[in-house]
Amino acid sequence: MKKWNFITAVLVMMVMIFGMFTIAISEEKAASDEPIIVKVGLPTPLSGPAMPWNEIGIPPGMEFIKLFNEQGGFKVNGKTHHFELIIVDDKNTPEGGSEAAKKLIYEDKVKFIAGHWSWNFPSVSKVANRADVIFLTRTGNEAVPGGVYNPRKMPYTVFGTPSHEMFVNDVFALAEAFPNYKKIGLVDSNLGKGKGWDIAYEQLNKAGIRWHMEWYPVGTMDFAPYIARFAEQGCDIIYGAGDVTSALMFTSQRWEMGYKHWKVGTAGTILDPNIAIEIAGYQAAQGFIGQYFGNWDFKKTKVNPKWTKMCKEVMLRMSKKQGKTFTYTGWIGWAVNHMMILAQAMEKAGTIDDTDKIMEVIRGGTFDTLTGTFTMSGEKTYGSPILFGSPGTLSMIKGRKEVLFTEHPLKPLP
Repeated sequence: MKKWNFITAVLVMMVMIFGMFTIAISEEKAASDEPIIVKVGLPTPLSGPAMPWNEIGIPPGMEFIKLFNEQGGFKVNGKTHHFELIIVDDKNTPEGGSEAAKKLIYEDKVKFIAGHWSWNFPSVSKVANRADVIFLTRTGNEAVPGGVYNPRKMPYTVFGTPSHEMFVNDVFALAEAFPNYKKIGLVDSNLGKGKGWDIAYEQLNKAGIRWHMEWYPVGTMDFAPYIARFAEQGCDIIYGAGDVTSALMFTSQRWEMGYKHWKVGTAGTILDPNIAIEIAGYQAAQGFIGQYFGNWDFKKTKVNPKWTKMCKEVMLRMSKKQGKTFTYTGWIGWAVNHMMILAQAMEKAGTIDDTDKIMEVIRGGTFDTLTGTFTMSGEKTYGSPILFGSPGTLSMIKGRKEVLFTEHPLKPLP
């Protein structure tokens, strides 16, 4: 009897040990399958006049990241990684940009900064590069050849959205779309003055574009004097540099002054056709032109069907959340697009921590993203091949819808 009791006790103990061993293996496997979180920081205006861009652009971007993670994220050395986007108000000022970048890097411990578009490139870039943090941003007045950008002092800077080149490209596209134009009027606030415009003038003159420039003080409400001067110069196309609210006010006032035949637009994306109509009026807003990132409508630029499907899903989710059709496409070309570049660069480099190895992959690398497949260029122009491409698409308002107007893909810079 004692013998059987002993055997039973041994068997029970073996079962318990086996069970504990199985649980340990399961827990270890579960831990190994748990995705590794890669933090990305976004310093951006969450207050002030530029805030509306984020109010409409951040929610779909966050929804895309959620969907991207749901579908498996990305793998580095066989391990699954998910993105987490941390957003901090940079107040669209130099001081705010520096403070936001420091908080993201030293407090939130982000590995990368992406999606940046504010007018504080120097301060954010300085903090990021000193910390060996890869910084994806846009080109512009400061971030152009001859500006404050320096490939030796800023080895971790990448121009994921070529804003300056896109603006010039837009003007070329407008000149081609309206070959009988008289002169293109360029307009921006005094805040936009800088080296970038000098380069733009040179590029437009070289291409034989007829243009006239007008500057207005920040906060201008009455555009009648500028409209009059554009009329005196014989302009019949007016294209702004990104302040969509001012552009719509200009559009309304030019209509009231009788210049209804003018083509008017802005380098920024159209926030919402209904918002444009509310600001400018239904008739005045018709034909209003803006940049466009609806990849499902691209004709000349090929986009991976996977990305198109995901972007459509995000637009659908946003429509359901808001209870009305969501139309804004600007989110597609910025932070999430930059993050897809980063994901592929980390996969190819085989690391999420070695920024030098990741930058080796980025420089001159080819990436399949939401706006098409492009190879980083700009070795001669910028001193390093770190400039991403653009499909160069413009849309216009027709009725209460935003429709693709023209597609003028940006050629790689030498």
